Amino acid sequence: MTVEGGDKLARKLQMIAEETARKHMRECALEGAEVLRKEVEVLAPRKTGTLAKNIYKEIKTQTKSRVEVYVGPGGKGWYGALVEDGHAVTKSVKKGSRVGARVVGHAAPHPFIRPAFDAKTNEAEKAFEDELRKRLKIYEE
Repeated sequence: MTVEGGDKLARKLQMIAEETARKHMRECALEGAEVLRKEVEVLAPRKTGTLAKNIYKEIKTQTKSRVEVYVGPGGKGWYGALVEDGHAVTKSVKKGSRVGARVVGHAAPHPFIRPAFDAKTNEAEKAFEDELRKRLKIYEE
């Protein structure tokens, strides 16, 4: 038996298979990222709680075989990197028509993202693997 348009059908099936694989990779990566997100949230400094409430995960890039996920502060917690790494403290200065700032001190770093990453990397990898195995079991039957 010959199917008309068999080559076209084969290409279409290949495209569906690739898109399905990409979807599974994306979902598995997000599962692993959730482990890291929760730990970053737990370790985030809580002066007002805004930073801890604004830790999120997001797919940054995806190719056929790679998914890159961002886990960290965003939105109202935009200042998370300043807390993580420390920063200069400045005072506004206006002299004539020039406006600028002068460094008057430094805020010490309070790392919370890197320690979370170091503590939960293995658990995040395991969550990724477990989710992938669960999804691949569907196709074993």
